[in-house]
Amino acid sequence: MRDIQYEAKKGEIIATKEDLNDINIQIETIRNTISFASQRKHDNIQDSTKRLLNILHLTEKLNEYQAILLYYLYDKHSEKRLMLLIEQINETMLSFLHESRIVYVTIIDADLTKRISELVQVTQKYAQYLCYIASNASGHLTNWHEYLQLGKETENSEVLQQAIQSQANVDKIRKEFENEIKSEQEPLYDCQIKYMAKLSSLFGEKINFKDSVINTSFYNINHD
Repeated sequence: MRDIQYEAKKGEIIATKEDLNDINIQIETIRNTISFASQRKHDNIQDSTKRLLNILHLTEKLNEYQAILLYYLYDKHSEKRLMLLIEQINETMLSFLHESRIVYVTIIDADLTKRISELVQVTQKYAQYLCYIASNASGHLTNWHEYLQLGKETENSEVLQQAIQSQANVDKIRKEFENEIKSEQEPLYDCQIKYMAKLSSLFGEKINFKDSVINTSFYNINHD
């Protein structure tokens, strides 16, 4: 009888240990799941924050391109660099539009997406204007080099006159650009300020993502 009772008690202890092991395994599984979810949420927050800031950075790069473009317009040998600048502008716009589309599907904030949409519209228009100026100037500079070389080789006064006219066209484009650039920049600048104000509001309080929430600090900007 004692042996039977001992074996029964022993079986209960073994069963209890097995149950505890199962419980510990379940606890560890839950803990790992929670840890993974927390890490994933943290990663999403980091990615979304970088994306929002990168959108602003990419629009600001256009201002840098504007300064470079003006410098090239004073250089008679910049036709190739002007075409390279157009490629850089287009690459920047491609990245900007890509980041904007991801924000549309990952962040729930109607006001934010509205401001980004406005930023997209004015940024596209501004980039097109820069490319238009650069392309025209590059074309006239290319003509100037070709006409000038041909005129020297053939001593053709009419060809040399065309070279002079091509250079005059570049000067005209530069002057128009200097006169118009401020009015072309203003819509972009206004949208950038509104977007920065929105980021300030979001980062100063909370950013509601589809599967995460962030609470941090940003610029102190007082705009609607």
